[in-house]
Amino acid sequence: MTDKLSMLLAVFFMSMSAQAGLWEKMTTMGTETIKPSSEYLIETAGWNIRVYEWIPADNPNTRCMFAAGSQKGGVACYSIND
Repeated sequence: MTDKLSMLLAVFFMSMSAQAGLWEKMTTMGTETIKPSSEYLIETAGWNIRVYEWIPADNPNTRCMFAAGSQKGGVACYSIND
């Protein structure tokens, strides 16, 4: 009985995860995906930080960077012409 219950719970949680992915796909359908102009990892005191850089479509004189790590992350934009 516990095996059947465990299997049922596992299937339930997997289906919830699949539905979350389906909802994300449905809500962003038709949205243009822009590839970052650069992406790389930075090794800092044992924590790998992921960095993505891009130039916004509506402001070609600006470069933006998104950095994410296990603790914090953030976005910063700056003028390319400086």
